[in-house]
Amino acid sequence: MRPEQLSDRAPDDPRRWLGLGVLSVALCAIVLDNTILNVAIPTLRRSLSATESDLQWITTAYALTLSGLLLPFAVLGDRYGRRRLLLAGLTLFGCASALAAFTTSPLQLILARGLMGIGGAATTPSTLSMLGNIFSESERARAIAIWSGVAGIAAAVGPIAGGILLSRFWWGSIFLVNAPIVVVTLLGVVFLLPPSRAPVPRPVDGRGSLLWVGSLALLLFAIIEGPVRGWRSPPVWGAGLAACALMAAFARQEQRAKAPMLESSMARDPRLRSGAITIAGMFFALFGTQFTLTQWIQGPRHSSALVAGLCFTPMALAAVVTTSRNPRLARRFGHRRTVIAGMAVMAAGLLLTAALVAAQAGLLAVAAALVVMGAGQGAAVPSSVELMMTSVPPAQAGSAAGVNETLVEASGAVGVAVLGSILAAGAGYAAPIVGAAAAALLAGAAAYRILRPAERRPSPA
Repeated sequence: MRPEQLSDRAPDDPRRWLGLGVLSVALCAIVLDNTILNVAIPTLRRSLSATESDLQWITTAYALTLSGLLLPFAVLGDRYGRRRLLLAGLTLFGCASALAAFTTSPLQLILARGLMGIGGAATTPSTLSMLGNIFSESERARAIAIWSGVAGIAAAVGPIAGGILLSRFWWGSIFLVNAPIVVVTLLGVVFLLPPSRAPVPRPVDGRGSLLWVGSLALLLFAIIEGPVRGWRSPPVWGAGLAACALMAAFARQEQRAKAPMLESSMARDPRLRSGAITIAGMFFALFGTQFTLTQWIQGPRHSSALVAGLCFTPMALAAVVTTSRNPRLARRFGHRRTVIAGMAVMAAGLLLTAALVAAQAGLLAVAAALVVMGAGQGAAVPSSVELMMTSVPPAQAGSAAGVNETLVEASGAVGVAVLGSILAAGAGYAAPIVGAAAAALLAGAAAYRILRPAERRPSPA
């Protein structure tokens, strides 16, 4: 069977499971890059003479370009073909990864990470939107759980792989490892995945896209540079004011645009709103905590990158286990209760981690606390994604996927910036993790409020 014969009109074709494997591996390349980089932060500080601000920009440059371009690229995929966009994104991501491996200064690495983010922006929404089209509604929840679980495995493998590579090779090897993954995935996309696009594609809102990218970039600049330049310095507060102005202009543009990046009917749907809030709170806490803990483990604890990777691994494995159990939990308790319980468990794990870090406890105890955090995260992620994907018809799957991944990367970038700034301000290593727990709790409470059944109110006299 030629690949063109497998389409979203043939959801019971057995090749759809092979297609799911290809889409999951494509996502793995993106996830693996982030988790490998986490354990390499202290090494980059030494090898490139990077400052705390440089480290935050190296981490967030990727997330900035990725989150800024995900929504417009998702619309481009709906319009011109999701498989075509996936191939272009993977190619750029692989080439930029090779470029990053041979940079010689923090600025060069920041720019290379930005190019990787552009490739990731083309790759990531295509994986989820194509998944939503090759599987029927009855199988989609299971497919999303598998997709999320494979990403969780990549998150578990990443820190260990990073530690092994850094102990044997130079730091650039953590980026070169993407090359074989990209080559294998490109072959799988060509031979196993069908062409896919929206039957009635929407035009791209270019002005809205520029306003969104600009506001996010200025916001991150203000947060990251605040502890370095001073919060009252003109560049910092000027960037903050400009970010607010551009965000307000973006909101007005979305209301007036004939083809907004996010349809107003989607934005009003409580399923999308609740899923968006929990995804944002979850990855704000996750990325910021990993950025903080990896420096604590390799700094005051005087441990290696490999030990740091091993410390994060039980958390990722716990997330994989609870992700695999999510369909059963959702059938029994519903997505609302599953999401809220998952966020509460995640917050409890973060608070326990913060208490152990403050008490200078051993790494085994910290790893055990992170298991609690990972279990809550794994339970909440698939239900949050499913809520968002079921809020739109299949023709708009790309837009919903773009919203999901935009929130993952944007909230992760803001989490690194905010919690990293708390760390840079000298508040200690426990304070940022307490902030992460607060974000998870607030997101869970907001989702509960949005999704709770409407209360009957007596009619007015």
